[in-house]
Amino acid sequence: MKRCPRCGRTYPDSEAFCADDGVALPPAAESRGTTAMTPEDTSTAGTTECPVCGGRAQPGELICNFCGTRLTPEPAAGAGPSASGAATRISPEAYVPASERAPTDVADDDAGGRSWLGTIGFVIAAVIALGAGAWLAIYLSGRHAAPQVASASPSPTPAAASSPAAVLATTIPIQVNGGLAEALQRDSKTLAKTFADNQAGLNEVYRDALASNPGLSDGMILRLHITPDGSVSSGAVRTSTAPNPSLDAAVVKAASGWKFPVASGADVDADYPIIFTTTPSDTSGVEADLKTKLASLGPNEAEYTMTTTPPSAEASPSSSPALAAVPPAPAVEATPPVAATTPAPHRHRPRLASLPPPPSLTERVNDELASNKRFRRVHAYAVGGNVTLSGKVFDDADRQLAETTVRGVRGVTSVTNNLTTDQQDWAANASRITQQLQAAGLTNVTVKVIGKSAYLNGTVATAADRDRAVMIAQSAAPVVVRVNLINVEPGRVFGF
Repeated sequence: MKRCPRCGRTYPDSEAFCADDGVALPPAAESRGTTAMTPEDTSTAGTTECPVCGGRAQPGELICNFCGTRLTPEPAAGAGPSASGAATRISPEAYVPASERAPTDVADDDAGGRSWLGTIGFVIAAVIALGAGAWLAIYLSGRHAAPQVASASPSPTPAAASSPAAVLATTIPIQVNGGLAEALQRDSKTLAKTFADNQAGLNEVYRDALASNPGLSDGMILRLHITPDGSVSSGAVRTSTAPNPSLDAAVVKAASGWKFPVASGADVDADYPIIFTTTPSDTSGVEADLKTKLASLGPNEAEYTMTTTPPSAEASPSSSPALAAVPPAPAVEATPPVAATTPAPHRHRPRLASLPPPPSLTERVNDELASNKRFRRVHAYAVGGNVTLSGKVFDDADRQLAETTVRGVRGVTSVTNNLTTDQQDWAANASRITQQLQAAGLTNVTVKVIGKSAYLNGTVATAADRDRAVMIAQSAAPVVVRVNLINVEPGRVFGF
């Protein structure tokens, strides 16, 4: 039999807890000692009371046999009030069976295992994160490095391909005039390489010309006189498709600074066929025009010529006219020699600053023409004392005035006037329209052209003829009929 240590009620050996207060019943061996044991006697028997379920454990036991709670040893006698006496008793309502509670040792073991697993997992996650970060950094650096390598060698873009440029003609070869030995050294391949090395300078000259004359396209034969030391002593524009003295002078000036490889023998003349266009599609047309002009060009004919002075030809101080004009120092009376003389210090005579070269005759003539707004479309270039005028003015009076103005410039000996007038163009368009109207049977219709406008007058038989006259006029010349004063007069009947 078992006896409750609190209320003293007895139970069979198969029962584990008291039905009245829920206290765990002691084993049957302990309950057989005496039936008169009271709770006070049990508490003084040297056993340890469980603070959770109130069960008694033998001295030295650390775990409660009933609920599995870790026990605290009883304090020694005289050390103070008993811990078991101060422990709070649980009420039957708050009692939880031991089978439903997790053992303390197992919970501690699980907590310790989970802590080690968490540490190992954290270390593994940190290593994975570091590896992923390093891979991402290498991947991003590789992607950003690719554009930098590509920018080191940019490829030509369509915009660059259509930019203004000076190129060599493809159907007209570079000509070398000289002896056989010199021609072998100054071959077309070497001359083309020199052109390619200096092509950027010609492109810059062409862009400057486009600033004052948009849409300018030109083809020219540039002749350079090359000396054996590789320098250019003179240059000329033999012919061009669009005569432009300012562009010719700028091209010759830029080419005079080219440097060719040193060669043995005599001087040679190299003719470069150069095409200036704003778009590659215009190159073939300009080149065809240049080829036609070259076929009718004389061997020594040139539109523009300029002689350059090499830097080595700079006058020495002894032969400089400026220095020769300096008056000599006054004579000094001779003094008797002395035993010990000190050499007089060498005095350097200051070099006079060289004056800029005077403007050429071409520049002076163009400056004089630019001072009059009537001649804003006129260009001039000089060969020796002969000045050639090209361009357009309004009428014959302006054409004659331009020639008179050029003849008044100092150094001009003759003038070749190739100017055209607006009125000449208008008259030519009116003549073409009149011929077409007469060929169509509209003999009573007259036309007057002013600029791009046409004015019709006269009589026709039907309204259809009146409309037909407008169509003929606009197809015969680049004009637009602004006013149509043609009257429709049907044919007379019986002479009335």
